[in-house]
Amino acid sequence: MDIQFLMRQAKKIEKAVEHAKEQLGELEVDAEAGGGLVQVKMNGRFEIRRVTIDPKAIDPAGKEMLEDLVAAAANAALEKARKLSDETMEKATGGLRIPGLGV
Repeated sequence: MDIQFLMRQAKKIEKAVEHAKEQLGELEVDAEAGGGLVQVKMNGRFEIRRVTIDPKAIDPAGKEMLEDLVAAAANAALEKARKLSDETMEKATGGLRIPGLGV
């Protein structure tokens, strides 16, 4: 194989990965817990964009339950965002698994 060819391919992958990272900042996933009482919107860079809490979930006596619902919704959004990120990066690298390639 020609070293110049490999260098060009590496540059193409590098540009595709940078583009994918930008794209992940714009893509969003939604997750919920408690039958929709708590909703979390997260982007593909694992940044929480919005947390919505239904007023029915706000009960001073149920503070721990509300905290658990927020954590559950955030974790569900994180899992969806992780999957979205993995799929986007896999497309950008043409299916190559590159260790340490993160968002």
